[in-house]
Amino acid sequence: MAAAFIDARPAVAQRPTSATVPTAGGDVTVLADRLEEVGPDNLLVAIGNVEISRGSQRLTADRVEINRLTGDTVAEGRAIFYDGDDQLMGDRIEYNFKTGTGVVYHGAARTAPYYQVGGERMERLGEGRYRIRRGVFTTCEDDPPTWSFRFGSADADLEEQVYGTNASFWVKRVPLIPFFPFFAAALRRERQTGFLFPRFGSSTRKGNFVELPFFWAISDSQDAAITLDLYEARGPGATLEYRYILSEVHRGDVSGFYLKETERRQVAGQGHDDNRGWWHAKDDWNLGHGRSFRADVNGVTDDLVFREYAVRLQERSAQRVDSNVFLTWGRPTFNVVGSLSWYQDLTQRRPVELQRLPDIRLESVRQPLPGLPSVLGEVESSATHFVRDIGAEGNRVDLHPRLTRPTPVAGVFTVSPFAGGRLTAYDRTVTGTRLTGDGGLTVQETNDEPRLRQILELGGDLETRAARIYDLGDLAGVSAILHTIEPRVNYTWLDGSGLQRFMRSGALRASRIPQFNSIDAIPEESRFTYSVTNRLRARTVAPEGTEPTRWELVRFVLGHSYELLNPVRPLGNVTGDLILNPNRVFSFRGDTSYSVYAGEGFQTGNMDVSVDVAPVKASVGTRFNKPDRVNFLQGNLSADVTRWATGRLTTNWDLRTNTFVENAIALELKWQCWSFTVEFIRRHQNEDELRFALNLLGVGTPLATRFGGLGGTTGSAGPGGSLK
Repeated sequence: MAAAFIDARPAVAQRPTSATVPTAGGDVTVLADRLEEVGPDNLLVAIGNVEISRGSQRLTADRVEINRLTGDTVAEGRAIFYDGDDQLMGDRIEYNFKTGTGVVYHGAARTAPYYQVGGERMERLGEGRYRIRRGVFTTCEDDPPTWSFRFGSADADLEEQVYGTNASFWVKRVPLIPFFPFFAAALRRERQTGFLFPRFGSSTRKGNFVELPFFWAISDSQDAAITLDLYEARGPGATLEYRYILSEVHRGDVSGFYLKETERRQVAGQGHDDNRGWWHAKDDWNLGHGRSFRADVNGVTDDLVFREYAVRLQERSAQRVDSNVFLTWGRPTFNVVGSLSWYQDLTQRRPVELQRLPDIRLESVRQPLPGLPSVLGEVESSATHFVRDIGAEGNRVDLHPRLTRPTPVAGVFTVSPFAGGRLTAYDRTVTGTRLTGDGGLTVQETNDEPRLRQILELGGDLETRAARIYDLGDLAGVSAILHTIEPRVNYTWLDGSGLQRFMRSGALRASRIPQFNSIDAIPEESRFTYSVTNRLRARTVAPEGTEPTRWELVRFVLGHSYELLNPVRPLGNVTGDLILNPNRVFSFRGDTSYSVYAGEGFQTGNMDVSVDVAPVKASVGTRFNKPDRVNFLQGNLSADVTRWATGRLTTNWDLRTNTFVENAIALELKWQCWSFTVEFIRRHQNEDELRFALNLLGVGTPLATRFGGLGGTTGSAGPGGSLK
């Protein structure tokens, strides 16, 4: 602001109320009710509604003294300094316009969008940078603030962060947490290194517990969250979450949980020792030129660790833990994929897992063949090494080529006859089956005799399409609807050696090839499959110069099949698939299958419905599978009861056993600078949990507590310090 360069003459009869002087740093403007110059002291005194500005910097006060030689400025009386987009207020502001440094006494700074930093003394070190003594940080507008962090000393960069030591957390005038070593908060950023607030809880099985999280912003492309977990009735543990972005095409994350159960008596035969935990590693790397590397590796120490320590129902009910590593080379006409795939079965203590180490696949897309007009060819092939401790293992090579010739007929329908073959080679032959000694599992026994399966495949597809457009003008924002009807008939005939054959009872006779997956369980076939698809596609009204929105409004598919070779059950299940998506308020998707044989009825059924009518959001999903004895319902309901309160309800209901596996009800109360959430979770077998979460605006979720009751087991930490 270079006010020291203003050439004001000694006061005489008339004094100017404004002055504008060009300087090397830009024009300086001084406005005041009265300007006085004290000649011997080189002071310019501005009195009454003073405003001094240069560029984006501005100083206002009731009275300002400026030393035109040194650049020192003292502002008093409603002093406010506008430092770019930031605003500082204080009883007294000392500022040097030459050096850009100064001190604000009993000051407070406001920075967008809602941060406030104040202190007994705020020393300006540079643009937006301050050293603060006996300071306070908050995002609340009230006085005293609903919550605040206080610290003995701190460094603040109003574009980056505030970092203080000798800190405490206050609610109004009460020191809720009297002391913690240091405090850090990101300003206008989401990530900042520092301790997050500890989380507390209680469980009747784990006892009282505390979790101490620390967030480390390693760099702009890496961060980590490390949490110390202490369980009174179990022992000490730790949780790690690490994320990285090495380049635009390479990113990943690593996480894990470990607990040493020093306080829990170990029981023989429980399937684990006192070292418990799980781990996860994921890497996604695009190598260029169609090549990519993908890895998703997971593991657990034992079958029960998820059930006892995981929080989400999806994890606690997991039946297996999968790991996959892929190396892919994709070209316009083919793909080569090499993979390592293994898993841990959480339902069996016996090592029955079937691993693919490795699995190499070559697949070509359907494409024209040279020298054969209108003929399309495609190939599926794989080479796999199967490994497991109990049951059949070995090597398999599979080759499946197919030729197709689509032929339009009179522009009405298309016939696509196809012919193909399948050769599958094994280095093992099945000699029989046996029961394992303790698990009662049926496994195959094999010898080293190689075996070749040969399959001939013939068939064809017949399909057509009828369409009509309905012009709606502007009905509820929709200008037109396209209705299509798409019938399709397929016939497939399979025969050869090594196929499973139908017996008079309608059951399939097992072959002598090892059964690893569905490729090995192909039966003989002479099957008609037929379906009809109805679609309604909508198009919105579009103003001139804009593109309309198009979407699938309705899809309804009805299908059936008939197997000529099955002497007992030639009729397959009737299948249906329905999608309704009329608007952003309501959506529906369901599929089902129905057996036409007496007394069997519906075999499977899945349904998902969602409704979003402000202020209420609701969704219901059902899963029904009669052969697998699954009948499950999941529901979610969220409602903004008032502007300041939101209620949530979720349920997971096993309809087959009439068991509520997990129900949860939550209420979130929101104020200007903070929110409070209370959630009660009721789990099967009297496992209850009560959670409290405090969310401070601009800080994340620094405080969360949980209490388990009625003999239940709580999981690991719930809502907690969010990664910044």
